[in-house]
Amino acid sequence: MASFGLVYPVLPGKESVIRDVARQFKERRSEYQQSRQRSGVTLERAYLQKNPDGSSLVVAYLAGDRNFGEMMSALVNSDSPLDRYFVEKNTEATGIDFAAGPQGPAPELVGEWVATGASGHATGLAFAAPLQPGKTDVARQFAREAYTTRQAEMAESRAAKGLTREQVFVNQTPAGDVVVVYLEGADPVEGNRQFAASNTRFDRWFKDQCKGIFPEFVNFDQPVPPNEEVFSSA
Repeated sequence: MASFGLVYPVLPGKESVIRDVARQFKERRSEYQQSRQRSGVTLERAYLQKNPDGSSLVVAYLAGDRNFGEMMSALVNSDSPLDRYFVEKNTEATGIDFAAGPQGPAPELVGEWVATGASGHATGLAFAAPLQPGKTDVARQFAREAYTTRQAEMAESRAAKGLTREQVFVNQTPAGDVVVVYLEGADPVEGNRQFAASNTRFDRWFKDQCKGIFPEFVNFDQPVPPNEEVFSSA
């Protein structure tokens, strides 16, 4: 099963357009399900994020049985009224020409932890943060160490906070490389709050490494503000 974490800027005053799209998905449920079945999407969640400078982002998480290019191609080439509406409204909200297809490479999964025995999907939370210029390779190395080399410590850390899934994606955008983090658990907002307050050896190391790849305003010793989940297909 493939999964992707996506992030797009929202033009000033266009947050309501994102909410309108989500509302249409809920009201036109049958059309939505047919659309995502055609494109191979089995789970879709979208969040609105307000940044410290007042700007907004839409952060999305997709899971499915096709690769990113195939999913996007099925969507933008569809003649379904709901799919055309989705493409048009996302272009209006972001200023990005979605009809032209992906603007860059697919999101890169650089880190993943899923609890042993976890089945299905739990409550989700997604957020995005920009990497410092030139720090993408350092971020990849950090992710390999945290999620692979120190996998047992990662599992102990996240399970203690009630989390069942953590995935990290790098998005290459015109504004620079941006990380999307996707969490699942019984209460991922509370799990993140506990992580921010934690000073266990692994959590302290993890947060100190983050200081070297993210700008100063990204501080994981403080809880991530709970982004507004505008849509979840689950």
